[in-house]
Formats: sequence, structure tokens, C-alpha cells
Amino acid sequence: MRFFIAAALGSAALLTACHSASDSAPAAADPAVLIRNDFEGSAGWGEGGNTSITSAKAHDGRWSMHVAPELPFGYTFALPLGEISPQPIQKMMLHAWALRPEAGSTAQLVVQVENSKTDEGKVFYAKLPLDEEVPTVGEWKEFSVPLTLPTSAKGTNVLKLYLWNGAATAPTYLDGLTLRKAD
Repeated sequence: MRFFIAAALGSAALLTACHSASDSAPAAADPAVLIRNDFEGSAGWGEGGNTSITSAKAHDGRWSMHVAPELPFGYTFALPLGEISPQPIQKMMLHAWALRPEAGSTAQLVVQVENSKTDEGKVFYAKLPLDEEVPTVGEWKEFSVPLTLPTSAKGTNVLKLYLWNGAATAPTYLDGLTLRKAD
């Protein structure tokens, strides 16, 4: 089953309200695209609280995801691999835009695959330090990172993506995230 981003986040007063996003292209437009979110859309991004989606700074549209010392975890994308792609997934390319407003903006983007929705045992785990991926402070920068899942990864395993503040002393922003199948 192909993954479609079908809803967008609503007003700043109630971030869980949904509206149509005309600038949010569905993942099906390119069969290699597994996930695409400019944070105008909300499908799948539900663990971790709505307060991490903000209109304070954005690269694409009005919304982005952020973490800060007082908000350690961003929205979590969580979906079984088999619902993201009917074919097995092993190699992927993650592409996104990040903004580090200050030198203390050292959050990490976490990509993990767990055994199942009820078994959080790790099949794959990677922390991408955004201060290494985006060393520039004060402007949006795009980055791409290749990811290779183990051959044991299967359709019932759950892919999770989330922004983690860790020991960062300043906010970090993420926008325009795309995860594609790679050769």
C-alpha cells in the first residue's frame, strides 16, 4: 500500500486540527518516495506531542518541526515498513532541511526500526547529529544521509523517525523531510 500524506496541520491555537495542503505533494507522485512531509501534513506524525510542530520558523510553507531544551522530543513518525512500501526496503536516502539558530542547536534526527508495534526491540537505530550534518548556524541548510537497513528487516517492523533534543541548549528546526528508496 502506498503511503499518502492526506491531511495538514491546522491553526496555531489547535495544532491537531487538519486542513488541506495544496503544496504538499503525495508520496505517490514519485514511486521511489516512501515518506514526504513538509509538516503542513500530519499523517503518521502523532507520537511526541503536537507542540513540536511550530509556525515560528519554516523552510517550506508555514510549519516545521522543532525541539528545544524544554521540548526534548519532536513529533514521531511511526508506521510498519510494509505499509510504507509493498516491496522490502533496505537502502534509503533521507533528505531534509534543518535550521540551527545557535551553536547550541545540536539536536539529532533519530531513525529506528523496531520489531513491531508491541515489541520495541531494535532492528535498526541511527542518530544523525544535525550539528554535523548542518554545521552552519543561522540559516536553513539541506542535507542528505544514506541509510541501509539490515537484510532481516521485514514488513511488520515499524519505522520511526523523530527529532531528539538530547543535550542541546538551543532549539533546532526540521522541515521538508523526504525518505526515498535508494539503489
